[in-house]
Amino acid sequence: MALRRAVELCGGLDALGDTLNVSTDALERMLVGEEEIPQPLFTQAVGLLLEATATRAGKRTPDSNEGGRKGPRQ
Repeated sequence: MALRRAVELCGGLDALGDTLNVSTDALERMLVGEEEIPQPLFTQAVGLLLEATATRAGKRTPDSNEGGRKGPRQ
């Protein structure tokens, strides 16, 4: 699943292959389960996903003090 998402994030198999320094053929075999994903490659793919989500403007969550009770407790 992480590898599929990394393909989407990079804009295709060729781009991900270039980023991870892996052939497109090898990536295709990994995606269909014909070849196991090496741990270092998986780690790199997850790193790409983490980096992308960290730099993406996420939804702002309200502060715990916002929207709640106004004023001091009584």
